[in-house]
Amino acid sequence: MSNSNAELKVGGIILCGGESSRMNYPKALLPLGKELMLQRVVRIVSSVVSPVIVVAAPGQELPELSASVNVIFDREPGAGPLSAIGQGLAALQGQCDAAFVSACDTPLIQTEFISKIISALAENQLVMVQEGKWYHPLAAVYRVSLVEPIQHLLSENRRRPIDLTESVRACFLDAETLRDVDPQLRGLQNINTRAQYFDLLRETGLEHATRLPFET
Repeated sequence: MSNSNAELKVGGIILCGGESSRMNYPKALLPLGKELMLQRVVRIVSSVVSPVIVVAAPGQELPELSASVNVIFDREPGAGPLSAIGQGLAALQGQCDAAFVSACDTPLIQTEFISKIISALAENQLVMVQEGKWYHPLAAVYRVSLVEPIQHLLSENRRRPIDLTESVRACFLDAETLRDVDPQLRGLQNINTRAQYFDLLRETGLEHATRLPFET
């Protein structure tokens, strides 16, 4: 496998199995105009990388997705993202060298944002966006070769993605360097509450084109 980004085959993993407790409604199913939130994120990510894996909770209701998207179900729902990332990487083995990993609740993510994070991988096994003291494991690129190190961490009950960076070649990409493609860093903005959802609809001009699933 070449480490040259020019030859790098990159897939995608989108995690959508969270409990959406603060929204009190499944975030993957939130309408955004004619799309639902998961559909929008899948569409944007799929325009940059392929194939794309969606990791959902067992029994989770999902919107209709492209036939090219493979849905797998988290074997450890509620156990945090590291296990789900590892399962997604395992599903991509033999198909690509690395995967861009995103949550389903970042609907303002942009193609240029994704491409710039991928371009920082270089010789590393992992590149993760760092915003001040905060790390974004769901705005990151992981090589599929990390399946075994992830399994090792989980066997030791170490479940934080940041733990992975201690034992592999990792690069932390300063979020400020992304402002040339995403000036307000909207690609890092999670939609967790109903207030944030309503703000999103207003900001995107989709307020009047969206049929709300609940009362304002």
